[in-house]
Amino acid sequence: MAEFWTIEGIDGAGKSHLLSRLTTVPSHATALSKDDPPHTGNTWLDRRLALMHDLTWGYDHAEPVWDYPAHYWLHSLAAWYTLFHHAYVAPALDRDRPVVVDGWYFKHQARMALSGDEILVSQAEDVFSALPQPDRVVLLTTTAEVATTRRAGTSKPSEHGAFTTKRATTSSAAFTDYQTRTARALEVLLSTHPAPVHTLPSTSDETDLLPLLPLLRGEVNA
Repeated sequence: MAEFWTIEGIDGAGKSHLLSRLTTVPSHATALSKDDPPHTGNTWLDRRLALMHDLTWGYDHAEPVWDYPAHYWLHSLAAWYTLFHHAYVAPALDRDRPVVVDGWYFKHQARMALSGDEILVSQAEDVFSALPQPDRVVLLTTTAEVATTRRAGTSKPSEHGAFTTKRATTSSAAFTDYQTRTARALEVLLSTHPAPVHTLPSTSDETDLLPLLPLLRGEVNA
């Protein structure tokens, strides 16, 4: 049975970069980028996914999206991940091809854990646990300081903690602080998830994936 893998980490960890490097090694896996997925051949489905992605991630950064109810974002994210899995992940797994995605819901749940809203935290656990779950997780242990340098000039207010502070800021100090706290929450979250977690350093490239390729191909069961 083919496995579903996700690459996790904070903003600027290098998830998308590592996914792109995966295509250069003979893994026989389907690498899926959430920001640039292939066409399904179903015009209606492709259009809906594109619209949902734009509303969730492609909004104008001047829009104060953190003023909208947190539960709106919880259910919007869950809806998008559900349809993404239906459109891309499940069909590939049915063809017995392992699938690797550059991030699942974990970072968002970690952020919600920082909100201090116990009801939201509990509901997020219920909603996200109902999504299709990965069989394995690759966690990039990129420090917030490294991520801050990588994201300089391109980060969004949400990556600086706007959903927690309810105000826009793009200061590097706010980014570093928020990403540090997110990293801790993410590690706690993944420590309780049943999927095995494989940690990789912040400088990971395709060579770091080589020890994992037998697992990805299903050649070993460890």
